[in-house]
Amino acid sequence: MFNFSMLVDDRIAVGLEHKINVCSELLLSHMEIDDKLGGKSLTVMNGEELEAVRSLLIRNHKRIVLINGTEPVTDFDYYRKLFARAFLLHADNVRVRADVFGTSQEDIAAAIGKLCPVAKSYGIGLLIENDALSPLADDRSMTVLFKQIRTEQTGVIFNPLEHAKKRVHPFFHVFYNSKLKGDIRFLRVNDGLFVDGTAALPGEGNAELKELASILLSRSYKGYFSFTPYLPNTDIARYADMMNRFKSMLMTL
Repeated sequence: MFNFSMLVDDRIAVGLEHKINVCSELLLSHMEIDDKLGGKSLTVMNGEELEAVRSLLIRNHKRIVLINGTEPVTDFDYYRKLFARAFLLHADNVRVRADVFGTSQEDIAAAIGKLCPVAKSYGIGLLIENDALSPLADDRSMTVLFKQIRTEQTGVIFNPLEHAKKRVHPFFHVFYNSKLKGDIRFLRVNDGLFVDGTAALPGEGNAELKELASILLSRSYKGYFSFTPYLPNTDIARYADMMNRFKSMLMTL
C-alpha cells in the first residue's frame, strides 16, 4: 500500500503526545517532526527525556520517518548531534536546511559532504528539499548539488508547490526532465496557484499532484506522500480533507 506521513506542527498540537493523538485520529503511523519538541531541541535533551520520547512512540505504534533540522546545514556540530538523536529514536531520515543565504553552493555542498559520513554511520537518510526562496529553488540547482554530494544516504524531498510559486509546471517542466527522479524520498502533497503562489487544497492548484503521484508509482515508488500544514488555519478537519482529496486522486490512477 501507499506510504503516507504527516507533520503536525505546534499550531495544531503542542507536545509529542498531542501530535501523536492527531496522527492516530487520522489513522497514520508514520510521523514527521521538527527538531524542537515542546520548545526544546532534540540535540539538548538528556537521556531520560529522549527515552520518554522513544517510549511514547513505541506505546502508540508510531515511527518517525523524517526529522526536520532547524539550523543551517553549515552547523556541523548541531547536525552531528541531531543524527545521533535520530538514531536513538529509530528515525529514518533527517532533512537538513540547505537554504543558507549568503553561502555559496560550493560551501553548501562541502557542508553536506562533511555530514554524509555521519549519516552513513547511523544508517539514516540525509534529505534536501527545494525551496522557492532559497539557493536550491529549481531542479537545475538541485541537480548541480547532487552531482557533488550524491551517496546512498542522500535524497530529495520534492515540493511541487515551491516550483508552482515560480510559475513552473512541477511535472511537465521539472520532474519530466529531471535527473533526480530516483532520488525522491518524499513527495509533499502541497498544492497552490501560479498566479501568486497561494496555497490551495490538493487538486485545486497547479502543482500537478495527480501526474506526479502517477509517474512515481509507475516507477515503483517506495517513498512517502507527505502531508504538512502548508494551508493557512490548518486543523484536523483540514488535514482529513487534504488526505481524502489526495486519496481520491490515487483511486483514479
